[in-house]
Amino acid sequence: MYFNAFTARIHVLVRGFFFLPGLLAVLGVLLAVATVAVDRSSIATSLFDYVAFLNISADGARSVLSTIAGAMMTVLSLVYSLTLVVFTLAAGNIGPRLLETFTDNRVNQTTIGLLGATFLHALIVLYIVGDDDVPRFAVATAIVLATVSFFWLVYFVHDTARRVMVDNEIARTQRKLRSTIERLLSDEPREEPDDREALPKEDGAPVPAARSGYITAIGTAPLLSEASAKDGFIRIVAVPGHFVIQGQPIAYVYGEIEGDRVRRAVRIEDARTPDGDMQFAIHLTLEIALRALSPGINDSYTAISSIDQLSASLALILQRGVPSSLICDSDGKPRVWVELLEVKDMVGTALHPLRRVTRGNVMVTMRLVDAVGRMALVTRRHHAPILAEHLLLIASGACRSVDTREDRTAIAELIRRARRSIHAARGRH
Repeated sequence: MYFNAFTARIHVLVRGFFFLPGLLAVLGVLLAVATVAVDRSSIATSLFDYVAFLNISADGARSVLSTIAGAMMTVLSLVYSLTLVVFTLAAGNIGPRLLETFTDNRVNQTTIGLLGATFLHALIVLYIVGDDDVPRFAVATAIVLATVSFFWLVYFVHDTARRVMVDNEIARTQRKLRSTIERLLSDEPREEPDDREALPKEDGAPVPAARSGYITAIGTAPLLSEASAKDGFIRIVAVPGHFVIQGQPIAYVYGEIEGDRVRRAVRIEDARTPDGDMQFAIHLTLEIALRALSPGINDSYTAISSIDQLSASLALILQRGVPSSLICDSDGKPRVWVELLEVKDMVGTALHPLRRVTRGNVMVTMRLVDAVGRMALVTRRHHAPILAEHLLLIASGACRSVDTREDRTAIAELIRRARRSIHAARGRH
């Protein structure tokens, strides 16, 4: 269904600078043991005789391995330092909540892991070979790893330079959001107007939260299994991304359903994550726009880029809707209700703050009106009134905050175009 707590925990485990770098480092150790074993056997003896550069003395092999090990540790320290510098710049210039997306970057993780694997490979080979051993295959492998590490380091610098460009980061964040929307809506039934009719009329037994924090994931599979086994119904009222306090009801159960099982299916953490929380992904880009329009920065073009990318994501929501909150069993009987944000709330999350902060900024206001018109071109018919409401609010604010007649005329023309698009959407089948 829409959220899976187990998948979320696995994703948290594999993200960051521990899992992938650690895995690659372990592979480097295993590769060292394997290459030394090959050197001590007769498997590749004939190959060593035919390839000239594999003919190396024991002292030469130790010198090459020592050089590679020392160089890799030096470069690894520089990579960590550069990464921390990029984090500092991103937190100050883009937004501190985007740091988690930087740690998820596989290029950074692979770079650290590959350099660590090359270092450990050379170090382990130096440790396990004897004074008279000539680890020719191990040295050749170390040279290959060092070569690959060099070219990957070049790519790492290229990728880091692109990541600190705010427009690229805005686009990457919204591409991830659109990918999440596509994944959710491709597998799940869409919201229907009569879904709420399946909710029980009477009050159920409340299930209080065991701790305070943000709702980051809801495991619907165990909830459906529990509700079906007990022939009951579970209504989850804790919306993903919302903050709950200890003792606050996060669900209501109907029937002989154990509250502990429900609590275990609702994941509560100290901080929000973009996994399964579409609103948080909107907030990430919105934070960039609001920071750009602050008096201390006043960067209208960054705000315009944020509006453009957000309009594409919001248009996908307006076009596709949101997943259904109602979950039925194999017999079609309603079993679980997971409270989700409605389309109106998702759109308002972005457009309300943007409308308020762009008052008086003619250039950004015009782009915001233009974005509403673009979204109206692809929206579903019953979502058109949402855009009409926001367009009216933008027009009302611009009327009071824009003093120049020419500017008011230009904004009014864009508003008329957007209204025509909304009117066309209302007549769309």
